[in-house]
Amino acid sequence: MQIIPKISTLRKGSLLYRSIRYRRGFGVHSPFVFNLITKVIEEKCSYYSFYDIELLRKQLLFREEKITYPDWQNKGELKTRSIGEIVKREAIKPNHGALLFRLTNYFKSKNILQLGTTMGLSTLYLTSYATGLKCIALENIPEFATIARQAFAKEGRNPVDLRIGNYKDLLPEALKDISSLDFVFFNTLYEQQNNLWLFNECIKHAQNDTVFVFEGIKANREMREFWEEIRICPEVTVTLDLYSLGIVLFNKKLHKRDYIVYF
Repeated sequence: MQIIPKISTLRKGSLLYRSIRYRRGFGVHSPFVFNLITKVIEEKCSYYSFYDIELLRKQLLFREEKITYPDWQNKGELKTRSIGEIVKREAIKPNHGALLFRLTNYFKSKNILQLGTTMGLSTLYLTSYATGLKCIALENIPEFATIARQAFAKEGRNPVDLRIGNYKDLLPEALKDISSLDFVFFNTLYEQQNNLWLFNECIKHAQNDTVFVFEGIKANREMREFWEEIRICPEVTVTLDLYSLGIVLFNKKLHKRDYIVYF
């Protein structure tokens, strides 16, 4: 007889509670944040770019070529999987990608930095809302970067400056090369030992309208502790906890506040 509920059961219970307590901007008094929640985060409309990106995902899922890469989830142990298996396991979820698109579109982000491309689908979502965008994408797994480059060549609406290597080595130069930091997507779930350093480096270049988005803020204890560090950071004004994603704003016109949002 199982006394302690399964993790999946606890997660479903938490999401159900959020759906009842926090949907449609319930309890949010800031007009700016209320509009962000109701018109961007909870929006369900499908944009023109989504079909092409998801069609590319389907094509990748059927690719059976095997590649060997370090699996950071298992302490860098080498794994050999098909491209399709890796996309299914690692690529951004469609609803998360759609939210990235809506956020960059809403904030009209022109200079975008991404840490972790995982096959490039998230990058396409980040950079598809308009032309004339600048995006620097950092990837620490060369095998993933190869697939990402193919994705950019096929569906990219903007050129992507893809750089391969250790994030701590690549980030300082990338930050120098971006004139103003508008949007940063931290897809760094397996960089737990470096996440705080990466965040602190990026925050030095954050401006009033800069937006940070973090993947996997509740994935494990280390990520939950990392999210708490972000929340209490003096430079941060507003955080939005979407359970699987975290959004951080630096707008000094907003009161410092942490919100929980159903997503």
